[in-house]
Amino acid sequence: MKVKYQVTIGTGKVFGAGTNDQISVMLVGSLGSSEKIRIGNLFPLTPSKSYTMTLKTKSDLGGLLLVKLFKKKFGLFEDDWYCGCVSVKTPNELIYNFPCYSWMTDSTPMVIIEGAARKRHEFNSPILEQFWVDEMQKRQEDYQWDCYAPGVPHKIHHDKLEDLPRDAKIPVGRPMGILLCISECFSRLALGEQRSSETWIDSKTSIKKYVKDHWCDDWCFSYQFLNGLDPTLIKQCKEIPEKFPVTEQMVGPFLGPNTSLQQEVQKGNIYLVDYEMLDGIKANPKAGHECLEAPMCLLYVNPVNELLPIAIQITQKPGPIFLPSDSKWDWRLAKMWVRNADVQEHQLVSHLLRTHLFGEVFSIATLRSLASSHPIFKLLMPHVKYTLHINTAARNSLISEEGVFDQAFSSGGTAIVEVLQHGLERTTYESMCLPDNLAARGVEKIPNYYFRDDAQKIWLAINKFTENIVDLYYKNDASVEIDAEIQAWVNEIYTKGFLANPLSGFPSSFHSKTELIKFLTMVIFTCTGLHSAVNLGQHEWSATLENCPAIMMKPAPTEKGKVTEEDIEETLARGSESRAVFITTFLLGQPAHDATILGMYTEQRFFEAVAKAHIEDFEKALLQIEREITKRNQDIYLHYTYLQPSLIDNSVAI
Repeated sequence: MKVKYQVTIGTGKVFGAGTNDQISVMLVGSLGSSEKIRIGNLFPLTPSKSYTMTLKTKSDLGGLLLVKLFKKKFGLFEDDWYCGCVSVKTPNELIYNFPCYSWMTDSTPMVIIEGAARKRHEFNSPILEQFWVDEMQKRQEDYQWDCYAPGVPHKIHHDKLEDLPRDAKIPVGRPMGILLCISECFSRLALGEQRSSETWIDSKTSIKKYVKDHWCDDWCFSYQFLNGLDPTLIKQCKEIPEKFPVTEQMVGPFLGPNTSLQQEVQKGNIYLVDYEMLDGIKANPKAGHECLEAPMCLLYVNPVNELLPIAIQITQKPGPIFLPSDSKWDWRLAKMWVRNADVQEHQLVSHLLRTHLFGEVFSIATLRSLASSHPIFKLLMPHVKYTLHINTAARNSLISEEGVFDQAFSSGGTAIVEVLQHGLERTTYESMCLPDNLAARGVEKIPNYYFRDDAQKIWLAINKFTENIVDLYYKNDASVEIDAEIQAWVNEIYTKGFLANPLSGFPSSFHSKTELIKFLTMVIFTCTGLHSAVNLGQHEWSATLENCPAIMMKPAPTEKGKVTEEDIEETLARGSESRAVFITTFLLGQPAHDATILGMYTEQRFFEAVAKAHIEDFEKALLQIEREITKRNQDIYLHYTYLQPSLIDNSVAI
């Protein structure tokens, strides 16, 4: 008597997922395998649709272990197919799920393991052992490490988008027009189309309008250190640096009566932003950029909880210290030098290095070290998806030779690698873990710091979620230590991402569940919340040239009292460079139209009921955070939205 299995094959929900090619299926069980059977569909397989068939075998296959899929060309050319998930119902009503979420591009069979989350040492079948060997061998061939530059995190070995594995590529339907638009815009600029920035792209927001009207105000200047493009640099000043010899006589008038600079330092009301990372780096002379400084800015939280600048030094060596009481043009130009430095460090370190390049490291290590059945692979895959594509595209357009950075930023050319090197040297595990970072910077009590408030909520939600998943699949600390896959994963991140630098504090192995939970929280937060915080506001804050000058065309002033309005105009770049920055920041700050937001796992990888309940709890926690942020924003003039869960992409994919 023949045994009947009901097989349902789902096509994924991505652009171009369907196929006209012929698909066949084979079941592999503990007691044997079925024959290869063509699924028999009369019409092409289409995205988001499933096809169900009955597969008959001569005998019971036992517990199902694998599904094998085969694709045969229907016409002259291969028609790629994106398989979503395969489910099989046995004669005794058991359901086996086989999550795939991968492309079939040719006649090479696709082998999918049953969806139970497990580590390699938990396999109890030679068939599954061989599957693990074959899968990881193929992955390590497809995803190899390569050196981008000395002292910089390693990258994927492919240099061109077309060479990436199909699964690493963003579907054509997703708006990768971002880079095409950049190319188109530069083509127009090259043809001499001297349109104003506002006519190129119309995007009006309250923040954009506020910056346009108030960029020169001290409050607007200071607010950006808390809730602007890069809210990760400001720190409490516990003593005035020798290299920045600010005195009581200089700033006393801005502190009010009955207090002193030293008293305010002791109270914790003095803060510092120091761009020492840029010190000694020469601007990009190839593009005619000769001016790049490493300024310092001292700020004060006054009795009405306003954060205001009280002193600026444009270089790291003692020189003229600019004050709010100086001439309007002196003070304005000094603040613009701070903003110029902020643009460089934000784009290359806080954004590119600490989210994109680290995200790429996490992605490659995950694909090379963790099999598809591993619970941590299932946890992380949504958060590393498409990062290899977006980064490869960036290396070919934004930070390539003659790319946007070379043309429009002071830190283009050879300075790009130098800034990245300095950034990695200063990156520690503490600085990448939000609670430790906030504590080290001493910013737990600074008022109106909405980034901090919202980021802490996102971190805690992710931390609770990862804790639940780790508790489910790891019984104790010993179970973490014996997991060879997770140990190989963290070691690859340590050696290839942080170049085995012991001073970084990054772990190269795990000895406890607590260590694993913290590290996973850091990885997911980096790829989601942190990236959102430094990415989404780019155009709003950069649309006004004076607020985010990417290039300074004249050297910094070496004396006070000599800056004129004409000097400021001559310092700003108002030609094609400014339009390039305007266009690029607009495009980079746009979410993809089909982006998957944090907490929405559209591709099911976990099938255990408890794991699915943990995902639902995570979604509920994020919805509560959304409500809290929305309510808070009703009471403030400039809404801070960059960490609203509904705006956070699940991975670094834009």
